[in-house]
Amino acid sequence: MSTTNSFKQIMEEDELRFPTPPEIEEHVLGSLQILSMMGQAMELYIPKVFEMFILTLGGTIKELDTAVKNELPEGSTDPDTEGQTPGMAGDVAPDDNNPTQ
Repeated sequence: MSTTNSFKQIMEEDELRFPTPPEIEEHVLGSLQILSMMGQAMELYIPKVFEMFILTLGGTIKELDTAVKNELPEGSTDPDTEGQTPGMAGDVAPDDNNPTQ
């Protein structure tokens, strides 16, 4: 049994026989640059737009910050970190019905 991928070989042969025209490659790269610039601009300005709406409606940024801080109860873990899943080794939380654990 052969370990080579025949479809990949066909694709590589086609790329050698029929190279990409430079004007198409330039057009695609230009489109990618425009899309990346738009993404960076959105990442920079969208949060500020929401803050502007909050300020326009009479809220303050300080209220927004305290609302985010109050979302998590005191002493809770970071929501981005995952706890142990069932079946993982480690400490087991005590069961209310079985005080020996």
